[in-house]
Amino acid sequence: MYYLHATNTKAGKLRYYFSKKLNIDSCWDIMPAGYEIYEEPNGKVYARKKVTTLITPEEIAVVNDGMLRFCEIEDFKLDVKKESVDIYTNENGKLESIVPVQKWHYGTQLRFRLVDSEARIFTVERFCYLGSIDDWIDLDSSADLGELVHEYAPHLGKASFYELM
Repeated sequence: MYYLHATNTKAGKLRYYFSKKLNIDSCWDIMPAGYEIYEEPNGKVYARKKVTTLITPEEIAVVNDGMLRFCEIEDFKLDVKKESVDIYTNENGKLESIVPVQKWHYGTQLRFRLVDSEARIFTVERFCYLGSIDDWIDLDSSADLGELVHEYAPHLGKASFYELM
């Protein structure tokens, strides 16, 4: 069980966090107004200010359904942010058949970012692991999100992913 706590920052503002330890002095019974519980794909839980996404539920479904249809990776999570849908895949999946893994780790390698909210234009980006870059690089853009998912999701978990530029 996790307990919601609050502490003062150096600036005197409240910072909310979760802990397994119960500390009566800092424990809160209810979530403060304007905050939400957020669990990141690797399981860490936070109390954060509510995030309003510009991505529609239908667009989230397009990415999820496309991953199920076109990608060989079955163990994935979607993390919907303000302007993007990030795809996290299980980075321990290949080790599972060799060594039993007790803690899963999910890493993000591909995302679909909304760049024009009126025309609903998305870019697809992959994470670049070259030491000098270590950042997102644009691959393509389109108003047809389904087509972007169809074209790029099949590369996840394959050598061809690293050839995408």
